[in-house]
Amino acid sequence: MAGSFGIIGCGYVGSAVAREFRACGFEVTGTTTGPARLQELCDLVDHPRIFRAGDPQADFSFLDRLDGVLIAMAPTTASFEMDQYQAVYEESVPALVDGLKHRRSRKPLHVCYLSSAGVYGDQGGSMCNELTPVDRTNSTNVLLAEAETAVLSLNDASTPTCVLRLGGIYGPGKNIPSFIRSAAGQLVPKNGNHINAWIHLQDIVRGIDFAFSRRLQGLYNLVDDLQITRRELSNLLCDDQGLPPVIWENHDRPGARIFNARVSNARLREIGFVPSIGSMLVPVAV
Repeated sequence: MAGSFGIIGCGYVGSAVAREFRACGFEVTGTTTGPARLQELCDLVDHPRIFRAGDPQADFSFLDRLDGVLIAMAPTTASFEMDQYQAVYEESVPALVDGLKHRRSRKPLHVCYLSSAGVYGDQGGSMCNELTPVDRTNSTNVLLAEAETAVLSLNDASTPTCVLRLGGIYGPGKNIPSFIRSAAGQLVPKNGNHINAWIHLQDIVRGIDFAFSRRLQGLYNLVDDLQITRRELSNLLCDDQGLPPVIWENHDRPGARIFNARVSNARLREIGFVPSIGSMLVPVAV
C-alpha cells in the first residue's frame, strides 16, 4: 500500500484524484456532505464518509491516520450564491483548519488546498504571479483569499501545506472547446477582451500528485500555458472548424465578477512540473 490519502470533497476534481490515487495503491478516504452521493462514493474510495466540517458535531478523528489530505471543498450550487460561498469559505474551511491543528496524531501530514486563480481578479490583462496581491475589490475574492490564509496557517514541519490556485477547469464532462464552438455566430454577453486562465483536469490530478510527492509548501498557480483573450481563443477554436466567430461584448456587465489576467505558472515549472496539455487548443479527449 502506497499510503493513506484523504479527499475532503469528492466532486469533479476530488473524484478524479480518488480514482488516480486508488489506482496507484493508496488507501483512499473520501467525503461528501450528504447521503445522496454516498453509494457512488462507496464505489470510488476505500473509506467513504459523510462529513460536514462546519457541523459542531463533526468527527475529525479520521484525519489522524492520513499521510496526505486534499481539501477540495466548494459550493454545491452551479450558480453563484453568496450564502453558500460563506458557508464553505467562512465556516467549513476554518473549522477544518481547526480540526487539523488539533489532530491527536503527530504523524506527518501533507495538506493540499484547491483555490482559484480567479482571486487575481481584474489585473488589466497584465502578467501576475504568486506575489501579486489579490483583487480585493470583489467580496468573493476576499472570501477565497482569507480561506487560503487560514489553510496556510497550518504550514509547519509536521504539516507541510500548499495552496494550488487553479485556472478554469476543462476535461471529460467539461468540454469547454465544444461549448465555445456551440456559440459560433452568436452574441455572448461577456467581455471578449478579458484573459482567463485555464487548466485541464488531467493536469490538476498530476499537479496534486506532484504537490504530495514533493511535500510542497506555500502558494502555487496551477494553470496551463494559454495567455490570450476570450475573443482570440474562440476565434482560434471556431476557425479550426470553419465556423463563424463568437460575438463578444466589449464591456463588463454591472456587478460582474471580473477576471482579466495573464497568470504565470513559472513557479511550478521551475521545480519540475510542466502541464501535459499546454492549452485547450491541443486536441485531446475532453
